[in-house]
Amino acid sequence: MSTITISDSVDAILRELSYQDTRQALKDSLTTEILARISAYKSEVMHFYEKYGMPFEEIAEEYRSKDEDFSLYDDIMAWEFAIEGMSYWQNKLKELHSDL
Repeated sequence: MSTITISDSVDAILRELSYQDTRQALKDSLTTEILARISAYKSEVMHFYEKYGMPFEEIAEEYRSKDEDFSLYDDIMAWEFAIEGMSYWQNKLKELHSDL
């Protein structure tokens, strides 16, 4: 694994924040960023769930059984993207905590 070289000012800030290990500081920072992304995707997933009052799978199945509805299609695509994004970042969070 490569070594991270940091400036004296960054090193001083890390010490002020009580970090003895730059890897832990990086892990904490990445954790915070990943949790923010998960939260944003989760909010979008909940928005669509509340809008349609049913889980994604049910509304997607209902869409397939009806005539073309472009507005619903757009929502389904956005909802699916949010679900996949949330799952992706949840897996990255698990990976981060098992790797460092």
